[in-house]
Amino acid sequence: MPRKLSIAFAVVVAFACVTLIAQERRSVVLEIGLPNGSTPQLRIQDGGTGTVEMPNVGKFGFVPTLKDEAVSVEVFDLSQTPHRQIDRVDATIGGGAVQSNTKPQFSIRAVRVVAR
Repeated sequence: MPRKLSIAFAVVVAFACVTLIAQERRSVVLEIGLPNGSTPQLRIQDGGTGTVEMPNVGKFGFVPTLKDEAVSVEVFDLSQTPHRQIDRVDATIGGGAVQSNTKPQFSIRAVRVVAR
């Protein structure tokens, strides 16, 4: 009986490992147009947070969520506690920039998706 239990355990562990390896971690490269004219590119994991800090203005977070050929990007004001969502924009992967309805205003372009 213990041998059967050991084999079953080994099968479950092997299945879990294969499942983890098969999961694809995707990141989005976002180009953020800032009010000062600079355009940093941030590589952010799907559902993760990328940040931009501007002196005398504040710190802002960008959280992309992939949806087929598009990405929804939530914009957060990280200067406040608790952090506050201030906008959400939808951008096409590889398409043009979209403008946020925030102050300061950002242009957000989804450059590409990178699979790891």
